[in-house]
Amino acid sequence: MKYTSYAGYHKSGADSQDRGGRLVRLQGRQLGWSVMALVTVTAAGLAAAPYFLLDPANSRVQLDPSFTLHFPLLLVHIFASFIALVIGWVQFIPGLRKKYPRLHRRIGIVYMGGIAVGGITGFVVGLHTASFIRQTAFWALAVLWLVTGWKGYRAVRSKRIESHGQWMMRNYAVTLVAASARIITPILLLIYVAGHPGSNGILDALGHVLEVNIWTGLVLNLIVVEWVLMRRRGK
Repeated sequence: MKYTSYAGYHKSGADSQDRGGRLVRLQGRQLGWSVMALVTVTAAGLAAAPYFLLDPANSRVQLDPSFTLHFPLLLVHIFASFIALVIGWVQFIPGLRKKYPRLHRRIGIVYMGGIAVGGITGFVVGLHTASFIRQTAFWALAVLWLVTGWKGYRAVRSKRIESHGQWMMRNYAVTLVAASARIITPILLLIYVAGHPGSNGILDALGHVLEVNIWTGLVLNLIVVEWVLMRRRGK
């Protein structure tokens, strides 16, 4: 009869626990990617939906009648941003980068094209936005989008892969403002109504909230991405 030592049983149990832990982490990551895909696609669809009919009357941005290209450039900005938002999250899937590096590069080229077009047109659209607060938000988004994208591009061209990943995480955090600004809008509405009991209804409150939701989403996204990067550096 063959006997197995206690140490053998202990090692076998540890290996089993380790495999179980890896399986749980893998399932957690898959769930996380699924949730992220659902949120980004839903947010992108909600953001772009009013513009699919190409009707200026449906614009959520107050148009400048003296600038005839305002709505066309807004459409270009919306659809370029839509593409970047929908495909950007795919680039952070480790399996894609390792198994399909050529596909990763091709998606990256399309993504970088989206943010370049979206960033430039966003800056121009911001110049003609009536609200100064939203105007500065457009400018901040455009500058951060272009700068972080350029930093990421320069890093990968210089073979600094870790730095490339960090800059592209920051870049996609800016891209995700299209989602986070809409997700936090109901929360900001509740905060505004609670702090202004004498406000003139939900439409009045919404007008004030839409002045700051982009700024709030941007700040929150940048805080989160820097926290994630700091945790990674600490490991």
